Order: sequence, then structure tokens, then C-alpha cells
Amino acid sequence: MAQAVPRETTAHLSDPARHWITAIAAVIGVVAAAVGTWLAYGPSDATVSIFGWTTNVADISDLWAPWLMIAGGLLAALSMGWEELRARSDTNPWVVGFEALILIAGLTAAVIGVILLV
Repeated sequence: MAQAVPRETTAHLSDPARHWITAIAAVIGVVAAAVGTWLAYGPSDATVSIFGWTTNVADISDLWAPWLMIAGGLLAALSMGWEELRARSDTNPWVVGFEALILIAGLTAAVIGVILLV
């Protein structure tokens, strides 16, 4: 009888590493969507300061707000959606619910960003 030859396996991320990566991606997405929302609906006479560069919100292109909302919303939704699908069965229900909330908020920001583009 032939002996089974072990197959080589590919390296996978550990669960803690995957949790950290998706959490950081979700935070970046939420911050980007929040900044886009603030640019779209915030006061037009406000100023923005980034690394010593200061400008008025009215001087920023109208395309920044919807694209930040779309990109940030999709990043948050995709990372939390992936995490929710992977951890649904063995995770605290509160964590899964929070991930679902971020997923829905991210999709909502992306849809509103698309509506603002049109």
C-alpha cells in the first residue's frame, strides 16, 4: 500500500493577527467616513489643519467628501463583514453585534457618498 505524502501548507494569519488587522482597517475606514461626512455636512466656514497645513473647508474640492465616505465606508464594511463571517460561531454575541453595526454604518456611508456624487 502506498504511503500518503504530506502536502505543504501555506502560511495563514493567526486569529489575533487577523483580529488586529481587521480592527485597524475598520478604525481607519470609520475615521475616513466620518471626515467625509463632516466635510459634506459640517460648517463651510470651518478650517481643517493637517500636519501644519490649514485650509478652509469651503476651499476643499467637493469630491473629497463623497470619496472619503465611499472609501472609508467600504473599508470599514468589508473588514468588519469579513471578521463577522469568520468569527460568528465562536465569539461573544456583543462583539458580533458591534461588528454588524459597523458593517451597516460603513455600507450606509458608502451609499450616501455615491448619492452625493450623483
